[in-house]
Amino acid sequence: MAADERYRNKTILAPMVRAGQLPLRLLSLDYGADLVYTEEIVDMKMTQCTRTVNDKLQTIDFGFPGDDPVLRICPSKERDKIVFQMGTNDADRALQVAKFVENDVGSIDVNMGCPKPFSIHCGMGAALLTQLDKATQILTTLVQGSKIPITCKVRLLDTLPETLHMVKELEKCGISAIGVHGRTRDERPQHPNRNEEIREVVRALSIPVIANGGSSIIHTYDDIAKFRSATGCDSVMIARRALSTPSIFRKEGILPMEEEIRNFLHFAIDYEAPFTNAKYVLQRILGGEQEFDPRGRATVRAVNVEELCAAWNMTEKFQEVKNSQSRATLKRKVDDVEIIDLSFPPKRLRSKDGTSPKGVLHTHCCTTGMGKPVYHSTFRDEDKRYTAVVDIDGAKYSSRVGQPNKKMAEQVAALVALHSMNLRHLLSGTWED
Repeated sequence: MAADERYRNKTILAPMVRAGQLPLRLLSLDYGADLVYTEEIVDMKMTQCTRTVNDKLQTIDFGFPGDDPVLRICPSKERDKIVFQMGTNDADRALQVAKFVENDVGSIDVNMGCPKPFSIHCGMGAALLTQLDKATQILTTLVQGSKIPITCKVRLLDTLPETLHMVKELEKCGISAIGVHGRTRDERPQHPNRNEEIREVVRALSIPVIANGGSSIIHTYDDIAKFRSATGCDSVMIARRALSTPSIFRKEGILPMEEEIRNFLHFAIDYEAPFTNAKYVLQRILGGEQEFDPRGRATVRAVNVEELCAAWNMTEKFQEVKNSQSRATLKRKVDDVEIIDLSFPPKRLRSKDGTSPKGVLHTHCCTTGMGKPVYHSTFRDEDKRYTAVVDIDGAKYSSRVGQPNKKMAEQVAALVALHSMNLRHLLSGTWED
């Protein structure tokens, strides 16, 4: 397939921070999306990551040892359909990241449209719209140095002539397609999408144009074709509507909310989605039902994935997967320290009866004559997180999952010790994330 054909007549899941992780991407593909974008990942962060083959989940993980992955990819289900979106302001660093991921993704997109303060302050996203020389340098470097298709996603400028000049210059870089959000940097979803200006962009370019910004008028699958017609674009990219109603990609029609949620949770469980990601997506699907539906209220109260599953009567599925993906596969010894990569949500520093992993472990060790547990914490510069090792009479236990502070790191180390010493039954409640 020619590189530009990859972007013609396609329906696409847009890049969305906090949402565009593996479960929503796979759900969208399952419903009928042709391509799925990752959430924007900043190039500097990716340069610090390690690539790992996750045999247990059959995924490729990019991240920091023991922590939730920055990017998790399922090669068997999305290899040629995933678009890695990068936040960057530096051509050389962008190419370094492109070479790092190009064997695991179908194509790479440069974010030149995000209006969020963080991106703009760092010279990324929409900041590149006013730095055309830098933008073209980044794209040209990527096109010349990478073996997979390169695209970019932009917003409209304040005037149509400015927009047309910009996109023509970007096209000259050799990119395979361009995504255009039909609003300016300062406009927000409540402002109407400038469909006619996207149509003018389509007329001015020879490469495929992917139109974005139509979620407010896309309510059914048939509305996708109407938006394509209104903009004259080659393909349609959907963000907000795909997050609140993932089944918008189904030709057969939209599914009931409960079915949407349960389908999402299946992927979240199977691929060990981080709790914060899973809860965020569920709350966006729920919308106002967070307040009125009892299951929605239970979702809001949930502090881990298991409780999310319980709210939607999926505890059996959760336990089934957890049992099949036994924690024994995570148990290993590194430099005489027994490692189990456990964690738990920050809100769970002690159970309802006032106990905690450290407290239970301390009581057991002291009453059995083993001596007081000794903790040693370490700060990791690469991700600004803490880990801890607990030493109990010469035996050492730890988790490589980084924590936001020393207190959390020590509690997690104590939890690992309880598991390893077959004392987990002494601690009440569900702790493991």
